[in-house]
Amino acid sequence: MTQPIPNFTVADYFKARLEEIGVDQMFGVAGNYTAALLDTILADSHSPIKINGNANEICAGFAADAYARLKGPSALYVTYSVGAFSLLNTIAGSFVEQVPVILINGAPTNKEDQISKNAGLLYSHTTGYEFVDIHMFRPVTVAAERIVNANQAPFQIDSALAALLTERRPVYFEVSEDVWRADCIAPAQPLALNNPASVTVSEAQQAAKATVELMLSQPKSIFWAGIELQRFGLQDTFLELLEVINRNHTVPEGHIHFVTSALSKSVIAETHPWFEGCVTMSPSEVESLVGDDGILVGVGAWTTGKDTGNQDIRSSRTVLAAQGGVYVGASYYASATLKDYLQCLIDEFSALAQQQPASLKGLRMQQPVLKGQSADSQLGYDSFFATLSQWLGEDDILAVDAGFPLIGAQSVKIPSQDGFVAQAAWLSIGYSVPAGTGIKCAFPDKRAVVVVGDGAFHETCQAVADQHAYGQNTVVFVLANGIYGIEQYLVNPNPFRTPPVDYQDKLLDKVYSYNDLPSWKIANITQAFGGEGRRVTDLSELMAVMEEIRTDPHNNYVVEVSIPKENTPHAITLEANSAVGEDEIANPDWPPANKF
Repeated sequence: MTQPIPNFTVADYFKARLEEIGVDQMFGVAGNYTAALLDTILADSHSPIKINGNANEICAGFAADAYARLKGPSALYVTYSVGAFSLLNTIAGSFVEQVPVILINGAPTNKEDQISKNAGLLYSHTTGYEFVDIHMFRPVTVAAERIVNANQAPFQIDSALAALLTERRPVYFEVSEDVWRADCIAPAQPLALNNPASVTVSEAQQAAKATVELMLSQPKSIFWAGIELQRFGLQDTFLELLEVINRNHTVPEGHIHFVTSALSKSVIAETHPWFEGCVTMSPSEVESLVGDDGILVGVGAWTTGKDTGNQDIRSSRTVLAAQGGVYVGASYYASATLKDYLQCLIDEFSALAQQQPASLKGLRMQQPVLKGQSADSQLGYDSFFATLSQWLGEDDILAVDAGFPLIGAQSVKIPSQDGFVAQAAWLSIGYSVPAGTGIKCAFPDKRAVVVVGDGAFHETCQAVADQHAYGQNTVVFVLANGIYGIEQYLVNPNPFRTPPVDYQDKLLDKVYSYNDLPSWKIANITQAFGGEGRRVTDLSELMAVMEEIRTDPHNNYVVEVSIPKENTPHAITLEANSAVGEDEIANPDWPPANKF
């Protein structure tokens, strides 16, 4: 039996495995229950792991999420219950959107736990409910381990980290404080990952053959590049597939192109010549794009959230391939991994070229006509994002928040691969500002540019203090319209119509008071948190500040962008005239005689 090594502790083992899988960044809020692990890392001057503190746990969680999206596994350290409870929202978002975050929760000692059970004594940060923290996180992680024994710790650590790397989703560790410094064995070999069974490759081959047959049966095709191309590092493989198809199988009229969605925006640089645009992928948009003679091939794409309007778009003319299996029309290949499927598609099209190249033709989107903006035009969502689109460079990474910023940002052209970050499925407001912290930690040579509404900014504005403390040059544009705009739109869009419907109930004519926000002097927040604050009220002022930011590559900025309360992004403006709010349906005067 392998014996523990004197002076090699559970904290040493944890550190060794974190370094092995490439963790070089930890975010969190200090607590004595995790201090032994942090001390072990700090004691090794050669360790690549950098420990950063954050203003609060939520800022830490969102920063770790954004970092892991772009760079690989990141880690969070918190203390029992009071710290961990705050992270349920952030870890759930990472779970839904397949982000490999490691949550390390320090727990009371085994002795304290036993006293609590037997004597009913509550220690600090405990509720008296047994194992409350781990029960809370099990539904939103792919592995959750409670480590109370040094002899078992290596096996628990290895199995959970293997799950993290395989599923690309969060894992949870709850470690008793007295276990960190207990002796244990050292890692005897590299972390083992299970290899896919041969049936997986076989199913991938079958799915690829079925996909090729479907594409050959219709004259036109278009690909939907999904978020899993980024999550599993398959962007180059996807481009290789398009290269094989377009080199050997397309007719002179045009190559087969690809689109992205809100969740996968910028998985391929939007300057790529085969990029068609970023779309919502609602059933009506799919029907418009594909028509009666086209095929939509989704690779690594999810039918969730802002990607499809929460609807299933499968049909006889769609292929939806993801890590969880491949749908080709009505057929389903459950064991095919995305990596194997893409490689099998490349092999199938390469083999087909040796026999008889097929005449495939690409589908095209109708490109919207963008109106130019003069320097004295009204400052609103559309003019802001049009200006931002011209200002962003290849060394910028744009992070946007849920609501109107996410909707408006779909028109912004992202010039670099992985140059756009948004929580487009979980949609927690407040994500983007601390995400900017994680982005800059992941890519120190890039500049994080955040666009957030003032309501979401209220949630996590403390992240600006983190950015200044880290010496980052992050830019936060706060689109301040004074209301929770997206919430008002969902319940009652009437204030955003032009003109509004004339109701007998005047309450439906205006923004509800509970959607009004406290009036903050947002640009002044840097006086407390650090950095440069600016406020702009028209386009000429916005462009002047943008120019100032470009000439100042060292400071962090918060720019308060004043937006009229009734202004909305173009997509919302169009929908508002036909959308029906929840309160409108419930109103006895619905439908009004003069509606539209």
